[in-house]
Amino acid sequence: MCTGSCAKCLGGTLIPLSVFGLLANILLFFPGGKVIDNNDHLSDEVWYFGGILGSGVLMIFPALVFLGLKNNDCCGCCGNQGCGKRFAMFTSTIFAVIGGLGAGYSFIVSAVSINKGPKCLMSQNSTWGYPFQNGEYLGNPNIWSECQKPSDVVPWNLTLFSILLIIGAVQIIICAIQVINGLLGTLCGDCQCCGCCGGDGPV
Repeated sequence: MCTGSCAKCLGGTLIPLSVFGLLANILLFFPGGKVIDNNDHLSDEVWYFGGILGSGVLMIFPALVFLGLKNNDCCGCCGNQGCGKRFAMFTSTIFAVIGGLGAGYSFIVSAVSINKGPKCLMSQNSTWGYPFQNGEYLGNPNIWSECQKPSDVVPWNLTLFSILLIIGAVQIIICAIQVINGLLGTLCGDCQCCGCCGGDGPV
């Protein structure tokens, strides 16, 4: 399998991950599955749009570039059969770096939010804030009741930000693979084997 085929496989994997990232971030605007009456009561990290921008929009463009690389296999320019393919693979490397930065942004935002916990109406003083510190609530579900409103906001935020964390990590790995794959295609030409997606050799 040539580097272009490998990139197409990676791009096909990024598309559903981007969609899931977008949906997870959108759902965070509805804590506990309900419409909130005041946007100021949403956790700050929800407004950072990690899943929408980082794992979503910034990942769509690299995915589309990767998907189009298969069609560039064995193209040529100026009488050099590998010239066009090498340039396409170099371009994919740049987009892979951009995608990796977006995924890294989503990963960091999610990790910070998980450690910080959700913003909620605190039982101890009936004000809105962050009752948990340094991820202490993660191993102690008994203290989740300190969040009175929105109902079920703790498991809701924890689940969705965990999904975004995993998606971001997988996207970072995929983009890193494409950076390597793109560099191989740039340096070695069209029919270099990358061995992904079950490929067994050049075609």
